Amino acid sequence: MNITGRLLIIVATLLCFSGCASTSTPGDPFESANRKSWDFNYKIMDKHVLKPAAKGYEKIPQPVRKGVSNLLSNLSEPLYAVNNLLQWKVTDSGSSILRFVVNSTIGLVGIFDPATDMGLLQKQETFAQTFGAWGVGNGPFVMWPVYGASTARNTVGDFVDVFVYPLSLLTFEQRLGKFTLEGLDSRIEFQQYEPMLNGSLDPYGYVKDVYLQRDAYLVSDGKVKKTEADTFDEEFDNELLDDELLDAEPLDDHTLDDQSLEAKPLSDKKSDTKK
Repeated sequence: MNITGRLLIIVATLLCFSGCASTSTPGDPFESANRKSWDFNYKIMDKHVLKPAAKGYEKIPQPVRKGVSNLLSNLSEPLYAVNNLLQWKVTDSGSSILRFVVNSTIGLVGIFDPATDMGLLQKQETFAQTFGAWGVGNGPFVMWPVYGASTARNTVGDFVDVFVYPLSLLTFEQRLGKFTLEGLDSRIEFQQYEPMLNGSLDPYGYVKDVYLQRDAYLVSDGKVKKTEADTFDEEFDNELLDDELLDAEPLDDHTLDDQSLEAKPLSDKKSDTKK
């Protein structure tokens, strides 16, 4: 089966999933299965495989790990260029192309990152973010075994990403190695947030909320829309300010002192002794 056929099957399947009715948490119709995947990912895979591997990988000198991370990141620059262009971010698309050229040559296939020193900052945009910018909804939340948190839209987007040059040239084994090394880097960075997750009453719900909030932030380029509840709270607070504070005349300290001095205390009044 060709690539187009596989993509159509995945899209059709995810669209079918997104239409399934559910009485569980809105946006999470597969919550029961997702929680089982979460337990497998965090209590088994992370505890016995990923976390020990990350601790071992962390012992490698940081400059070496940074060089590997730079190389892997450089492979995605053409992907970022394409998606910036699809979102009409022409300048950012050109920056991504220049970053790829500079880091692939001067930076020794991306091991070093001279492009950043030249002021060419990385502008990460993937197909998942492009679909979101085009108005495609998230679809149901999905916790994939091993792969982790995602949504229907992001799953399709991640699948399409691998067909952009030079990611399309990687073999399955090379893609697996890239995924593993990036996962180890992410696990090392996650260590600082681990106490927060373990202290949560519902770690699965915590991860889901954080993932969806971050996804909304990335799709909107940091311009997350206010919810109806946020708008109501803001309007309610403004009404209170208008009624209680804004209509009140500010007191002048000098005027208050003058009035206090002019007023005669009751003890100073002369009593009338006449009968």
